[in-house]
Amino acid sequence: MDPVGGVYDPRVQGFELIDGAYERMSCEEGPDGLVAVWSPVLQLEVRFADGRLRFWNRETARYRQLPEEEAEAQIESIERARREAEAQIESIERALKAEKRARKVLEARLAKFEAESRSTRDPT
Repeated sequence: MDPVGGVYDPRVQGFELIDGAYERMSCEEGPDGLVAVWSPVLQLEVRFADGRLRFWNRETARYRQLPEEEAEAQIESIERARREAEAQIESIERALKAEKRARKVLEARLAKFEAESRSTRDPT
């Protein structure tokens, strides 16, 4: 691979071992300057794109994620799950506070009812 250009032509090259000798693999160059080499071993296209070597999956029509991209995606997923969990905890805490307030109101009503009930039963 020649990321800067000017050393190799084409910028991306692949070689395969045939009968004990390495032979250059055919490559495709698109009108936009994209150069790709199909790797039958990897079952991927090796491309120079976005300033780096990338692996294109023809079946999914997507680039394979590089290890650092996979790690970033996992970190983002974990952070998103953490934020969602925190939001659920806050929601549960708010509901619990509301239930405690409602319980106090009901306990006060019950105490008042019991006091009224006792006063109507005991004519003392």
